[in-house]
Formats: sequence, C-alpha cells, structure tokens
Amino acid sequence: MARLGFGIVGTGLIAGVVADAIARSREARLAAVSSRRLANATGFVAGRPGAVAVEGVEALLGRDDVEAVYVAAPTTAKEPIALAAIAAGKHVLVDKPFADVASVARMSKAAANAGLAFLDATHFVHHPRTAAVKASKELGTPRSLHTAFYIPSPDRGNIRLDVNQEPTGALGDLGWYSMRAVVEYLAPAGRVAKAAAVLERDPENGAVVRASGLIAFEGGEASTFDVGYTAGTVAMDLSLFGTAGVIGMDDFVLDWADSFAYKNPDLPVGYTFRTGPATRKDVTFIPTPTAFAQEVLMVDHFAEIAASGDLARRAAYAEAAIQTQRYLDALWQAARS
Repeated sequence: MARLGFGIVGTGLIAGVVADAIARSREARLAAVSSRRLANATGFVAGRPGAVAVEGVEALLGRDDVEAVYVAAPTTAKEPIALAAIAAGKHVLVDKPFADVASVARMSKAAANAGLAFLDATHFVHHPRTAAVKASKELGTPRSLHTAFYIPSPDRGNIRLDVNQEPTGALGDLGWYSMRAVVEYLAPAGRVAKAAAVLERDPENGAVVRASGLIAFEGGEASTFDVGYTAGTVAMDLSLFGTAGVIGMDDFVLDWADSFAYKNPDLPVGYTFRTGPATRKDVTFIPTPTAFAQEVLMVDHFAEIAASGDLARRAAYAEAAIQTQRYLDALWQAARS
C-alpha cells in the first residue's frame, strides 16, 4: 500500500516533531510544507528529503501529492485551514488547542460528510499504555482522577503567551491533556454536573500561565487537575482511583523512555498499581513496552483510518476530541464567570 502523502501547515517546534514522526512512520511520507514566508518553509524542509517548500496554504492544498494535511497553526487559524483542506479533499490531522467545542464539531462533521478522516493530534492516546490501562481489570471501576502537567515557563515572545492567538493559554494548551485523560481513563457516561477552575495570569500580558480546578459528572465521577508553566520543571503526574486500587504514572503525557522530548531506554515505560494497605515497597509496576514512539503511532493510526475508511474508528476519535473540548469549555466558562 502506498504511504499517505502529508502536507504540513506551519513550521514551529511541534510541526517539526510531527514531520520527524512522519519520517519514522511505516504508513506516511512528507510531501510538502507550507508557511506564509517561503524562506521558513525552505529552511524547514532542508534535511528532509522528498519534501518541498511552498508559500501559503493554497499552494499546499493544490498539490496532488498531498493527501492529508497536518495543521500546526495558532488556535485562531486552525479551523479555517482545516475546513479549506477538507474542501480540497484532504484528510486532516489538527493540533490542539481548539477554539471551542463548536469548532471541533464543525471540523469533524465536515470531514465525515466529505468521507475524510479528522483526528486531533494527541500523542499519548496512541501509546499501547493507554489501551492497557483502559483494559485493566485490577483497578475495578474508575471513580476519580487527578492529573498535573507542568512545563517550564516559555518566554513572553512564545505563542503560548499570545492572548490574541492562544486565548485560553495554559488551560487549553496543557489542560487539554488532563481533560483527554478524563475521556480516556475515567470515561464518564453522564453530563458535567460541576466545573470549577482558578486561573493565574501573567501580570504583563494577561496570558493564562496556570490553571487548577475540578470537574465532576452526573454519575459521581470526578477529576481534579493542576497545569501550567509556573513550577520550574516538567511534571506529568496521573493518579486514577478505582474501586479496587490506584493506577499511577509520572509521565502520562510524554513517556520518559521514548517520546520526542525524552529518550531514556533504561527507564521502562508502564504504570504502577497498588491495592489494599500497601506501602511504597508494595507497588507493582506493569510494563507496557512499545516498538515505536507514540507520535509515530499517532501518524500510523491516522494513515490507517484515512486509507481504510473505517467509519466507526473515525467517529470514535472525533467524539473523544469533542468530549475533551466540551470539558475544557465548561472549565473556561466556570473560570470566567
């Protein structure tokens, strides 16, 4: 089967991460890269054989060798680019954050109506560990989840702190992973019963640099979260509390062993489990090895659903993105009310 030809809109750090994942993929190839400035695209494709640089989105969408588009643009520009790509007959892989749940629904619906694949670019969803935790029996019924995701503070020139392009700041950027963990691991069936969030803003530009809060559901499930740029280090902690024990990870977003940010093959990837009156020495570690980094698996899975036309799988991914954004919207509204 021919590999899926990708075009990338954007030349930032995460665009480079996905370009490298495409290069390592068994199912995809990088065909072209677009930027508003041709020089940026030219610099991006240097050292990436087979990829050409083009100026502007329209030039990318007009190429026959581009079958799918990865949208790595600012939040305020994502939907127009994705809809244009869909109108041009391209599958779309769109990076978070998103503007709101209505935006995610419009993109996913447009893709479905056109017979195309839509996927949000959340890496950890595609790691074998996620499937292993969801299938685990030892936890019992998941009832409560706590997550914390911090990265060191970016400088004020970073797009993350540009309120005009990334209005929800750390809540949309990092809180996305906390809410996606709710979707994947807690999997509440009922509607949101309560949402509360506190935002900390940069004193100079007003950007959200930290968000902490709670979201609870009609079925009694609840999740607390703490995310931001203010801790001075990387933290990626997750604790999932079930009726029979607790599952834990200290790298739930980017595994320490093999992800774009970390390469520590001596650190086994997996999760911990404890039950009963256990102490630290009684914690069990369950390994979940993978032959490929999670960002590579994401590209592979996207190429598979694009090629196969698997409507059920496409719909499941789209619904997970919609639910994630719905929870973020509830928190954003609560924080501003």
